[in-house]
Amino acid sequence: MKTDQRLFKRTQAAALVVVTGCLLWALAGLAGAAGPTSVRCYEQADIAADQILLGSIAQVDGSDATLVRRLEAVVLGRSPLPGKTRAFDRAAILTRIKQSGIDPNQIDLQLPSEVLITRASMTVEREQIEQIVRGYIQQQAAGAADELRIKDIRINEPVVLPQGPLTTRVVAPKHTDWAGAIPLSVVFSVGEEEERRVWVTVSLERLTRVVVARRPLGRYKPIDDDDLEVKAVDAAGLPADCITNPEMVIGKRTRRPVDTGTVLRPDLVEFPPLVKNGDRVRIIAETSGLRISAFGQVKQKGGQGELVQVMNLDSNKVVYARVVDSQTVKIDF
Repeated sequence: MKTDQRLFKRTQAAALVVVTGCLLWALAGLAGAAGPTSVRCYEQADIAADQILLGSIAQVDGSDATLVRRLEAVVLGRSPLPGKTRAFDRAAILTRIKQSGIDPNQIDLQLPSEVLITRASMTVEREQIEQIVRGYIQQQAAGAADELRIKDIRINEPVVLPQGPLTTRVVAPKHTDWAGAIPLSVVFSVGEEEERRVWVTVSLERLTRVVVARRPLGRYKPIDDDDLEVKAVDAAGLPADCITNPEMVIGKRTRRPVDTGTVLRPDLVEFPPLVKNGDRVRIIAETSGLRISAFGQVKQKGGQGELVQVMNLDSNKVVYARVVDSQTVKIDF
């Protein structure tokens, strides 16, 4: 009986040793299967962000998810300008990993001697910028009394930007009169960031409709509808008092000779004089409830509504009166 018990205990001990050995072998196998975290850098990489992260230029693998994320987030430096290339050598990458508090000896690093990093970009060509500016000018001209005509748009060069959703806006100087050469600022934004601002010079004509002489008109020529036309001309350099309505001219006469195409102004035309020096007229003076009249003699020519000197023939005194018609003048009170 005692012999059987000793045999049973020996069998249990042997079985325990076997099970323990199997467990240790299995754990060792699992540890070997997991392996170290590996970083395999590409020789060339294209990126879009402002900063270069290790994860954007390398494949990071490993069972330790926390370490993988830390490695992927290692900042190597600033990205090159859009469309440009920057080189990182093996020593620079190792330095950045160490500075992040990670021991490179615990990582399977597969680094080439140099990594070439190119910033992804998009180019806005001159033609596209011109269309942006033309659209802006059309918005400014919408509903305006005058017509804006683009003579020339000067753009220095295309614009190279980072890749991403693009928005643009055009900024004009304050108090722009929209005639002649105008500097405009075109702002390019990618996403939420303003990336570039470029200057564009636009030469504009502001066409305004004015009354011009259809044919040569001599001095004191009475003006009728056939003598006039309304024409759109460049407002740059035009005087502010140009006549825009033909009705303001018809029935008047020229004060001096006028060439074909001359833009008419108030100082070029006048009403024909209704009275002239020596004409006999009736002088009227009126106040509330009182009207006085007398005969007078005009001392100067004058048109309707103009003030002229008139001598009162009863008192021989000279007064100023406004011309009503060819036979009447009226004193203003």
